[in-house]
Amino acid sequence: MEVRVAMLAPYKWRVGQVVWADSGEREYGIELYRPENFWGIYFPPEDWELGVPAVTVVSAAAASGASQTRVAMQSEASEESSQALQIPEGGTIAILRGIAGNGLPFQERDLILPVGERDATMLIGPMVGLGSKLQVIFSKNCVEDAVVTATSHSREYDRWRIWLNFSRVLLVAKG
Repeated sequence: MEVRVAMLAPYKWRVGQVVWADSGEREYGIELYRPENFWGIYFPPEDWELGVPAVTVVSAAAASGASQTRVAMQSEASEESSQALQIPEGGTIAILRGIAGNGLPFQERDLILPVGERDATMLIGPMVGLGSKLQVIFSKNCVEDAVVTATSHSREYDRWRIWLNFSRVLLVAKG
């Protein structure tokens, strides 16, 4: 089946074909007739982490003996929740990926700052809804799910400030 895919802002369109469909879930795979980056979503280059403070996953036991300040720590039953994300005090660069409020996929790269026990904040271009589930990519081996818990009422530097909640505890590493 031939389809015409259009984006509203900026308005542009391309022609392609449906290559798979799951009508029950209303999901469709589309192949453009002329391959290109129509969506404007870029994957990070191999060296995108160079010079960026690292985020690491540490066990609760290792974190308690380390020379860093803990934002908070609660003992949990699951193994994943007993591991914390160690984020530099001044934040780090991360990629945020998800679905914007208008239903379009997006991917943003910017500074993420820890602001609480399991919370961080970031500036992004598209508006996202409260409760939206997003992926935060800290590195190739560290991808975390987060939920949007708050958004700013006005834009800063032409971007929206959002607050994210993580399932893991965030440890602030003093530099």
